[in-house]
Amino acid sequence: MLLKGIRVLDLSNLLPGPMCSLFLADLGADVIKIESLKGDLMRSIISSKNKSPYFSALNRNKKSLALNLKTREGCLIFMELVKCADVIIEGFRPGKLDSLNLGYKDIKKINPRIIYCSITGYGQKGAYRDKAGHDLNYSSLSGLLDILSSKPFVPGVQIADVGCALVAAFSIVSSLFYRERRGKGSYIDASIFHSALSLISIHVAQQSLSGNRSTILSGSKPCYNVYETKDKRYVSLGAIETKFWHSFCKAINKNQFLPKQFDQSIINDIKKIFKERTLNEWTRLNEEYDFCCEPVKKIEDLINDADLNNKGAIITLNGVKQVSLPVVFSAFSRLNYSRSPKLGEHTEQILSGIGYNKKSINELRKKEVIF
Repeated sequence: MLLKGIRVLDLSNLLPGPMCSLFLADLGADVIKIESLKGDLMRSIISSKNKSPYFSALNRNKKSLALNLKTREGCLIFMELVKCADVIIEGFRPGKLDSLNLGYKDIKKINPRIIYCSITGYGQKGAYRDKAGHDLNYSSLSGLLDILSSKPFVPGVQIADVGCALVAAFSIVSSLFYRERRGKGSYIDASIFHSALSLISIHVAQQSLSGNRSTILSGSKPCYNVYETKDKRYVSLGAIETKFWHSFCKAINKNQFLPKQFDQSIINDIKKIFKERTLNEWTRLNEEYDFCCEPVKKIEDLINDADLNNKGAIITLNGVKQVSLPVVFSAFSRLNYSRSPKLGEHTEQILSGIGYNKKSINELRKKEVIF
């Protein structure tokens, strides 16, 4: 595994941090999820089958240590773990861990090679530094929602959070590489807001030059849009290259549209044409002519998709369907996956590994330092 031997202490909850450490865990890192005695809030989001799908999807391949960092003993345990750790991920408000003497300046005295990643809403500096927020707020302030539609709506996907998780994971791996070359640890200030802004970088550039936020990929052109079908389903048309647009025009027998690939005046005509065929008919026509037209699938379709399941894109752990790491490596035949941990499932194992015996562990449990 690519990250075998790398130990990660993950203090984060909810989505961005746990998704970041999920990527690292899937790549073989030893991720210890350090939770409060009540556990990650994601555990409380229970489905009808008395399982937490959100927690399960974000915390596979990890160990759980339930630790009370509000106690002196809890902080001492954490600092002992730091000595043999490579990465720390935390998602507290700026300054919170500094107040517990667990901030980067304190931790690097114990372990100068540590990679310390702080994931916050708006970063460690700036006017928004201390503001509370959630994905919808970051998407709003960054302009992301404005780009998604002329009439802002709730996307239903935590785009800003997921974007930041990817940026943070990339930054951590880059910092590990830097450490290998220079022998130095580093501090990473990952902002969810800034990550969301980075997702619309081409739109920012477009606006700065033309005064128009819309690009040819914003659904304003007939060749790149979503259309309703005869059976009230939807398909996406991505005929952005001339060859695909020509194939589309040939398929619908409309040669007069050939020079109008980016002409908004024909969008209504294209809408009418798409309503003349069902989703399956458009799928078959695309297979014949190859013009980048695909159905807008429902999640229930994806879960039961034979190809996705056969190639391991969809996996099942402890009865919960999940999406696997979306990369295939030549270095090894397959990735291994284990279910998400129960709260404090690995507490005794982890503490034993740093010198605590059963008696001292039981005493810590009585004092509510551990779960």
